Amino acid sequence: MLTIRYKIYATLDLNKSLEEFKDNVTKILELTDIENWDGVKIKDKEEEIRNIALILAGQCVAILLYNLSHNTIAINTANKNTQAWWRTKTKHHGYKNRQILTIGNVELNLNLPYVVERNNKNNKTSKTLNQGFCPFLRWLGMEEGITPLVWSNIAKYGAISSSFDAARQTLIDWGINISLKRIERKVCRKNLLPASFAINLLFW
Repeated sequence: MLTIRYKIYATLDLNKSLEEFKDNVTKILELTDIENWDGVKIKDKEEEIRNIALILAGQCVAILLYNLSHNTIAINTANKNTQAWWRTKTKHHGYKNRQILTIGNVELNLNLPYVVERNNKNNKTSKTLNQGFCPFLRWLGMEEGITPLVWSNIAKYGAISSSFDAARQTLIDWGINISLKRIERKVCRKNLLPASFAINLLFW
């Protein structure tokens, strides 16, 4: 049975992802050895179909984020909507490569504009750089390296499960495979929840 245990790298190719989905699901839909089928067999097939569907969904999200990160309007909007974090000496400082985890455990690499605040030292020729940020990720609430849907599922299952181990297994079942420590950190430090993405606890 297909389980999503390892990271799957984004192909950024919708046709390829659809073909892979079609090939995988076609095998699952084959009616062979029917005499030995039972409820457990159906459950296994349900889980397999769910998993490959989650991977396809993750690949689609990756394409969406990649295209958005290369959109001039999106980049300008990110800069505009994060002005509250900019200081007088905040300047663009090239690009940073960031990994983003989407549903289906699909990981996407994005090369994003990066800004830092420059501090002048007493020595006129010397400058220091404070820790900066990627406006694009801060705008979308993804500075933790995960998409908002992944974030909300971690918070939800981490809060309602009997243990963090149980939460991790549930997350794996739904295509989110992250470390136990990462789950603990995110659930126990809910104040890290990005301001631009607030989870409404009433709907958990």
